[in-house]
Amino acid sequence: MNIGWGEFLVIAMIGLIVFGPERLPEMSAQFARFVKMLRTKASTATAELTNSVDSKVVTDLAKDLRGLTPRGIATNAMTAPTKRTTSSPSRQVNAVFDPDAT
Repeated sequence: MNIGWGEFLVIAMIGLIVFGPERLPEMSAQFARFVKMLRTKASTATAELTNSVDSKVVTDLAKDLRGLTPRGIATNAMTAPTKRTTSSPSRQVNAVFDPDAT
């Protein structure tokens, strides 16, 4: 967080008004402990998640997903060779048209 002197002064004044000058040091110490605990829990969770994930799988998946932009999909569709099936007339199946079915 980027808190400048002006923002810090406003926060200190609000804390002084809400908690009073007697309890303000105690409340700021509790807040500091709370922030430290949150950072510790977040770094622990990040480390556990990082250790439990197979990095090769994630790297391969990231490489596959990089091409899934609209431009990449259009480029692949336009440059990919089309698959044309050529079959003999005896192997082609003509669809039967049923006028009563429609």
